[in-house]
Amino acid sequence: MAVGAVVQGQAPTVFTTLFEPQVRMAIWSRPSPMPPDALPPPDFTADCDGRWIALSGAAPEWFLQDIERLAEIVATISGCEAWRARCETVTRRACPRFHQDAVPVRLIVAYEGPGPEWAFAGEIGEDLDGRLIGTRRRVRTLHPGDVAVIKGTAPGWEAWPDLPVVLHRSPPAGRRTPRRVLTIDAAPA
Repeated sequence: MAVGAVVQGQAPTVFTTLFEPQVRMAIWSRPSPMPPDALPPPDFTADCDGRWIALSGAAPEWFLQDIERLAEIVATISGCEAWRARCETVTRRACPRFHQDAVPVRLIVAYEGPGPEWAFAGEIGEDLDGRLIGTRRRVRTLHPGDVAVIKGTAPGWEAWPDLPVVLHRSPPAGRRTPRRVLTIDAAPA
């Protein structure tokens, strides 16, 4: 049994802990699947209605295999076979404030640049911009390749009221320090 609101592991089986109501985020610490000198497409989407997958364009085979494997995790956790994947090249802080997503479940992985930053709501209080030194000391950052699955605020997941709420945000990015980020959301009908 998982003991906290955030569980981290070295294998994708860590995501089974999300079936426990107190677990709000599970992190699979893995090396990046991206081959050397290869990048995912700069802006790419894939939509699955449960039977068919529609791609926005061509993409490297390693990337399509990673999306397929990660989307299967989202479908298993959410109980929803439909999903939407979006890979973006981010050159600015897309979500600068700590927040929870209004989706049932979201998977996030950074292929290039730092992964999302996260913190417990009780640790940062009202400082959702993360400007105070005390807040910045409590912020954790996922590494490239790490896969995080986060329960959102959409109906279907009930948090235990006595356990901490997990918030996340985008880390800084710029034209010289871009991030390549994949998100996959369950897409219930």
